[in-house]
Amino acid sequence: MLMVFMTLPWSWIHAQQFTNYTTADGLPADNVNGVAIDSKNHKWFGTQGGVAMFNDTVWKVYTTTDGLTDNNITCIAVDKNGLIWAGTESGLNQFNGSVWTTYTTTNGLINDMITYIAGDSDGSVWIGTNGGVSHLSGQTWKNYTMADGLPAELISYIIADNTGNIWFGTWLGGLSKFDGTKFTNYTTTDSLPDNSILAIANGKENTKWIGTFNGVAVFDSLDEWETTYRASDGLLNNYIQDIAMDSKGTMWFGIYDTYTQDGGISRYSTSGWKSYTIADGLVNALVRRIAVDLMDNIWIATGNGVSRLTESNAGISEQSGQNICIYPNPATIEVNITGLTCSAVLQIFDITGNELKTVNLSAGSNTIALSGLKPGIYFVQIRTGKESLTRKLILR
Repeated sequence: MLMVFMTLPWSWIHAQQFTNYTTADGLPADNVNGVAIDSKNHKWFGTQGGVAMFNDTVWKVYTTTDGLTDNNITCIAVDKNGLIWAGTESGLNQFNGSVWTTYTTTNGLINDMITYIAGDSDGSVWIGTNGGVSHLSGQTWKNYTMADGLPAELISYIIADNTGNIWFGTWLGGLSKFDGTKFTNYTTTDSLPDNSILAIANGKENTKWIGTFNGVAVFDSLDEWETTYRASDGLLNNYIQDIAMDSKGTMWFGIYDTYTQDGGISRYSTSGWKSYTIADGLVNALVRRIAVDLMDNIWIATGNGVSRLTESNAGISEQSGQNICIYPNPATIEVNITGLTCSAVLQIFDITGNELKTVNLSAGSNTIALSGLKPGIYFVQIRTGKESLTRKLILR
């Protein structure tokens, strides 16, 4: 059953809303191991009952009857070309929108037990397994093990950074950076809080955020340790399961302590730390993976369903009762603003905060041309006197 919760955290100007989804809403199973977002803002979930796609209205489920090797999906990813990749304990699955294709060790995969999948900027795919890493570029396979420089062969996480390096998290072996030629390995001797790496994320200014069983380490743009965050700093607890950054540079952490069964979501921004648990509306404490969609909603895969966390800033519509609507979003050549009961000023900013356009709005409906703006993510701010409303706008 779909359930919606509203929480009121640190100040009256922010609101968080959880929307929860289970098998009653369309998931094939409530035990969800992965979540990925495609370029159309569709959500893909890997569950113990198959793969589910959700377009915010309709669910579509894929199982072994559709071509999957196994319904127990261990991980899921979307590559640069829009292909969907689903890992299982018996091989790798690729979906091109109509047909599922299977890859196993007979095709060149190093190990059939898939633990993580990540797309690279060149369209190739990196596959983490219980026995090393496979790289698939076109139809060419290349495998890597400890003999090639990996610190361990049980791979827990993979991510490409902004300079072309590939980062691997391992169980017990620490962190590894691959520049295409050699591996550079990091352990607790390099200030990692633990050698079991559960998550890696790119942060602002090419920082790397590394999640472990003992907190989060931050590496600077030179790939050197900068700082460590733990529960004493604001994390819900030290058992990091996943990390993601939204378009505003806020860092989000999926957290679950298997010993105490304490879990939830923590976020870190310029306003400090804030955590959310089942008491705030999260569907389940066993958080496994998180992903940020194109509207900055946080999607949380758990052991008993999926939660969507939506943050909104109280502004015109919340404070004065005006019902502002901005559409279409995503937009192409123009955007419509309706629901204004008085005149206002509209400003459009890029994600770095640069003001790109200012338009005076009249009461009622307004159409704003978006000529001169390149495809990307922008922020629209509408001001009437002391009140303001800010929304994200995607331009295609």
